[in-house]
Amino acid sequence: MTAITLESGNLTATVHPEIGGSLTSFRLGGLDLLRPANPVTLATKNALDTSCYPLVPFSNRIKDSVLRFQGREYKLEPNFPDHPHALHGHAYRGPWTVVSQSSASLRLRFRYQGPDFPSAYAATERFTLTEDSLAIDLEVENAGSEPMPAGLGLHPFFAKPKDTELQASIDGVWLMALNDGIPTERVAVPAEWDFSKQRPLGDVVLDHCFTGWKNRHAIVNWPSRSLRVRLTAEGPTEHIVVFVPEGQEFFCVEPVTNMNDGFNRADRGEQGTGTVILNPGEKLAIRMVVAVERK
Repeated sequence: MTAITLESGNLTATVHPEIGGSLTSFRLGGLDLLRPANPVTLATKNALDTSCYPLVPFSNRIKDSVLRFQGREYKLEPNFPDHPHALHGHAYRGPWTVVSQSSASLRLRFRYQGPDFPSAYAATERFTLTEDSLAIDLEVENAGSEPMPAGLGLHPFFAKPKDTELQASIDGVWLMALNDGIPTERVAVPAEWDFSKQRPLGDVVLDHCFTGWKNRHAIVNWPSRSLRVRLTAEGPTEHIVVFVPEGQEFFCVEPVTNMNDGFNRADRGEQGTGTVILNPGEKLAIRMVVAVERK
């Protein structure tokens, strides 16, 4: 299994193409900015436990693993333990191939064709490291002969020291049934989840899809490290998933294009799901930049 390490100044980023095109470490000197993949993760090729992985061709859940699109049903594989829904698409579960690489950049490719999706597609992922930032560009192209729904996302796992602070301006959140992950109601962000001003994560526990992330900007601040990172996204990423699991030393701020089960909701005529319909040859692209700022 081949690990590719990019270097620029004091920043390093390691990618394992065979593990779903995943980033397996992102460090400033010897300090982990994202949760590093451990030896078990690398041995089992489990992208879910890496530093960041791509979400292609949809973000988050498809209810009961059944995709409905233009009068047809497609049965996807449930791919999360003890969970009936399909999660995060196909691309993080398969190997990506290297298209090009240099000391500070890497371009990968993934192709998929199967009976569980309306069209074949191809995805491209590009990592670009500078002395103070890591950019990840993600693109999906309809490589088949029929239309397809499309969504993209990136799933970084940030380090979470006890004094971690978060800032992100978001105007709505989808409530969900307990331990289900399927949206039931969109509401204004409640005070306990309001990060419009920088504040400690504290004991917050979250796993929700938020909407109205209009400035596509978030800050993760680590006072004890005299360090912060500034996350920005480009493309149609007005949705953002914030995942703060209980008792863990990591949390996630995920720029995504579509809400949970957005494809099925769009098929029923609902607006604002973030679902994009790609005709053959059309593309959807997003970019995430994690910039490191020393204080």
